[in-house]
Amino acid sequence: MLIIDDFVMLGKTVPEPNRDGRVFVCSAGYSPTLRSLIRIYPLSRYAAPPTWSISTVKLERNPMDSRAESYRLAGDRRPGVHDHINRRAFEVHGMVPRAQRAELLKRCVFPSIAAAQQRQPGYGKDKMSLAILHPESIELEFEHNPASPDSPQLALFDAPGDVPSGARRFPYIPRLRFRDSDGEHRLMLREWGVYELMRKHNNLTQMSDGERKKFVGGALHLDPSCSLLVGNMNNQRTAWLVIAVLRGLRAALSLFDAMEAA
Repeated sequence: MLIIDDFVMLGKTVPEPNRDGRVFVCSAGYSPTLRSLIRIYPLSRYAAPPTWSISTVKLERNPMDSRAESYRLAGDRRPGVHDHINRRAFEVHGMVPRAQRAELLKRCVFPSIAAAQQRQPGYGKDKMSLAILHPESIELEFEHNPASPDSPQLALFDAPGDVPSGARRFPYIPRLRFRDSDGEHRLMLREWGVYELMRKHNNLTQMSDGERKKFVGGALHLDPSCSLLVGNMNNQRTAWLVIAVLRGLRAALSLFDAMEAA
């Protein structure tokens, strides 16, 4: 077992049901001790630490995931017990001040996904599977999910005992289109907060595409100063997704820069 006392939570993905009835959440953050972004899963959907919190956490290697940054919580994860694993594994003892966030994560910033996938010093033969990008021209899009009911009755965040539903139950799947130094990408956005927003405002199905983009994009505060925490998938290492939209990690654009970006 590995115990680190400086895990900084950066993002959590939408809860997904497992075949045995448990609901899994994937998280990603940074440890100054490990000097690396790390992925911790599966978490439960209850009592997960907030973004930018600092925790002491008990970890172990995930035997089902060979990616260098991947860990799982040390503890009993049997059905019926798994729901309480976050409370036992995490001990939150602080928050990262806004003014310190950019300096804390500067070594995790890459110019592109392609650059992150190259072998990095200190990682041996492993390629990185997590990175922070300062992209250009971020645009929110929605992809219609025809397998979803028009007005799904979701129980993702309700009391234990209700049947949970994952991202596939949502009629619209959010994606972010952006450019990095290697080209354009259109990645699925899996940030938990976005799906919670969509769950609470199920009238999104009645909105026009423009209204939907304005409403969700406004909640995300998408603008040229945003950064993206991205990661690849365990079963498809070349497929990447956005785990979280982060703010305050790069200097605000000057008026000239903003005009040039536009």
